[in-house]
Amino acid sequence: MTVDVPGTRPRVAVDAPDHDEALVAIAAVFEGLEAALAAKDADAFDRVFTDDVVFVNPAGSVYLGWDALHAYHLAALRDAPAAEARYTILTARLLAGGHAIVTVEQTLRTLKFSVTNRGTWVFTRRDDRWWVSSVHNTNVAGSAG
Repeated sequence: MTVDVPGTRPRVAVDAPDHDEALVAIAAVFEGLEAALAAKDADAFDRVFTDDVVFVNPAGSVYLGWDALHAYHLAALRDAPAAEARYTILTARLLAGGHAIVTVEQTLRTLKFSVTNRGTWVFTRRDDRWWVSSVHNTNVAGSAG
């Protein structure tokens, strides 16, 4: 039998000195995504993703790389021109080496439907900018309308 000894497990993944500034910058990424979607601008929306992004949408489709993701978003915006989204950061954890894992709730509304999903977003910082390298979304049960 193993006994957990208090104080041996790290309290946080990383105790980053620039924690507050990083969270503000990451929140600004989501604000930019909302604005880009409101403007129906797929180029602006996809500006935050790395070239090698892995993106899983709420339906489980996987888009490997920026080109595939951008094609998906171009089609989605064309098919749902009145789409609106609101992102709420549920948790944000800074990791060593300039990385962050962010759990987000997104409510998406179009003229045809409304759905809420939760996603795990992996960020990496390069040249003082936060980039999204991976996203995995899943619909919240019972949220579709």
